[in-house]
Formats: sequence, C-alpha cells, structure tokens
Amino acid sequence: MAGYAYYNGSFGRREEIRIPLSDRAIFFGDAVYDVAIGFGGKIHQGEEHLRRLINNADALSFNSPYTQDALEELALEVIARSGYGAYTVYIQLSRDSEQRVHSPVGCRRVNLLITVDELAGNAFGGEVRLISLEDKRYRYCNIKTTNLLPAVTYSALADKAECEEAVLHRSGIVTECAHSNISILKDGVLYTHPECELILPGITRRHLLLGARRLGIEYREVPFSLSELYGCDECIVTSTTRLCRRGVRLDGVKIGGRDADNYARLSGFLLEEINS
Repeated sequence: MAGYAYYNGSFGRREEIRIPLSDRAIFFGDAVYDVAIGFGGKIHQGEEHLRRLINNADALSFNSPYTQDALEELALEVIARSGYGAYTVYIQLSRDSEQRVHSPVGCRRVNLLITVDELAGNAFGGEVRLISLEDKRYRYCNIKTTNLLPAVTYSALADKAECEEAVLHRSGIVTECAHSNISILKDGVLYTHPECELILPGITRRHLLLGARRLGIEYREVPFSLSELYGCDECIVTSTTRLCRRGVRLDGVKIGGRDADNYARLSGFLLEEINS
C-alpha cells in the first residue's frame, strides 16, 4: 500500500501504522479531519485548512492540545519522510476512551493521525456529470467529521448513474454535493449557498468567491433551486483535490455551457493560485 503516515508519535508506511480500539473514531466516528494538497514541501492554503480543523475540534469540545503550528510542523515532517513532490495531506483528530461508552465526557486524550499520499498527474479541472438526490443528512454539515456514510451512499448512487458527483437538495433548494461545493453562473452573476450548518464552508469555494471579487464578477451568497441549476449559464463544482470542475449534465439533461468566458476566468484564477 502506498502512502506515508503518522499516528500519536509513530511514523511509517500506511500499512505499518496501528490504531488501537480505544480510538473513538472506530466505534463512533468521533473525529474531525481536513484534507489539503501540496507541492514541494509546502501545504497549499495550509493555514486555512488547519484553522478549519481546529475550529471543528473546538465546536465539538475536543479540548485538543495541538496548536496550528504544531499540526503544521508534524504534517510537514510526514511530507518530507514520504518523499513525494506533489501530494494530498489528511489530518484527523479523534477522542480516545478506554471504555466503549457513547458520552465523550471523561475523554482526556486526543489522537492525531496524518497520512500523505502521492498526488498523481493533473487531477484538476475537467467536466462532471451530476445526479440530484434529496439531502437527508443531519444538520452539522458545516463540521467536517468522519461520519461520511451519507457521502459514501450518495457517491455510490452517483456511480450507478454513471455520474461523478451527486447534487443534494432540501425541498428543492440545492445545498452542496456529496463531497464538493456547488455554485452557478447566471446572467454574469455567481450564486452559491450561504455558509450555515447545511453546507461545509469549503476553502476552494471561499477562494472562488475571492476570485470573483478580484475579477470584478458579481457574486451572491444566496440559496438557489434545482430549477435554477437546470437553467444556469454555468455550473461550477469546487473541492480541494479537484479544484474546479464544470457541471455539464444533471440527471441526464445538458446544463450550462453558456458563459465560458467567466468560467475560464474563475477556474484560471484558482489554477493560478496553485501555480504561484
């Protein structure tokens, strides 16, 4: 198995790392995580990813002893040991308990897992086919936990429909995708769901809005509907590992393709950030 890892003081290849049953991520998914990409010994937008990780741990009262600087130092060491020039970095904080009890009260230890895997080839950009599904997740979608069964289920349904991503909606209002954020362009304006407990505050999404501001493209953080998605000029799907993809079909129906210039400007801005 490829990849390099760290767990509570131990470094090694992924297959060499052992995680004890006292780690509550195993029984309860009692863990928060973040994923970033990097090149040449650096983590792209690392400060934002680590800040989000710490904020998520605080939101669930993890009482983590790890500072942002400490997490960055350890992550960079795992990267250096891996020997990869381009990579994805996964960082997870989980609670630890000697007994399998649901309440985390009394948990004194926080476990730290870091994995680094090679980022092969150019995985950025491209087109994506979408399927729409009802969003049945709980209302803590803004906290990036390891409770990813809904994302697994939605991704499996997308695969069966020969699509790359699932668009989720609540009563016809689009929230996000199974593992991406989604925005649309209409009449020269960029629309995206506002940050709240229904969506993950995506870092690439945030930089998409930054790009719009710097490029002079009007944007609005307001909910949009499935019907508006069907009628959009462009559909933009953003994530850390795939950056910016163009939604071209939804439930088998062609969408977008009518504002190529603004799509190219926005996707070019995100790609330029990677290369700067």
